[in-house]
Amino acid sequence: MGEGDRERRAGVGHWLRRRAGAVVLTCVGAGLAVVHVLAPGLRIDGVTVMLLVVAVVPWLGELFRSIEVPGIGKIEFRDIERRIEAVQRTANAALVGDGPDRGTVDDTAAWEAVRELAAEYVKVRLEQRSGPARNHRMDQIFARLVRATQRVRDFDAGALLGSQDAGMRLATYARLYGLPEPEALGALVDAAVVEPLPFNQYWALRAVGQCVDDMETEDVPLSVVRRLEEFRSRASRANDRREIVDRVLAGLGGH
Repeated sequence: MGEGDRERRAGVGHWLRRRAGAVVLTCVGAGLAVVHVLAPGLRIDGVTVMLLVVAVVPWLGELFRSIEVPGIGKIEFRDIERRIEAVQRTANAALVGDGPDRGTVDDTAAWEAVRELAAEYVKVRLEQRSGPARNHRMDQIFARLVRATQRVRDFDAGALLGSQDAGMRLATYARLYGLPEPEALGALVDAAVVEPLPFNQYWALRAVGQCVDDMETEDVPLSVVRRLEEFRSRASRANDRREIVDRVLAGLGGH
């Protein structure tokens, strides 16, 4: 297939996505109009509105890059999509809940489960093509690691943060995300800012946020703040990991 054919196909694909987006918006608008006519007294709560927003935003992104809202300013749809994705990823990890009473669990079996999940993560990362499908699969593994690591009685997070095994580093971030250890915050930040894998770094920084939330602001070491500020200064602005650091620093007093 020649370059011209590929460009034409790409153009057709983009046109179809835009038409599909228009169709979805039309259907949503028509559906809401029908509901309003048939049930004018029906109350639509905030949850319903948010679900509609989540459903429509991806299609709006195909039609517009941004939209100007009076009194608010310009809204970038890609920024909204990133924020919705962050909420969804947090929900997936939170749904696993707390682990069982760790005192009643065989530590050997618990460690074996963690190692199997860590190995599965490494395999998925190496064998699957980068993209949303792989990220979703890895998020699922992370959510299982959050629960699995809570079953381990003696989890030495400090030692494992420096592991050469990407899966075991992710397991450590999962442990500290589910069971924050303020005393491990310094080592966690040091590991997070130099973590070479974007997926791992995302969850390492989320774990940092969890640890900071468990502490009084004045108890957070200044060295931690400085390391996070340094990371933010060199991170790309359109970066979900920088956004996490921005939120952590804002919670520490707007650094």
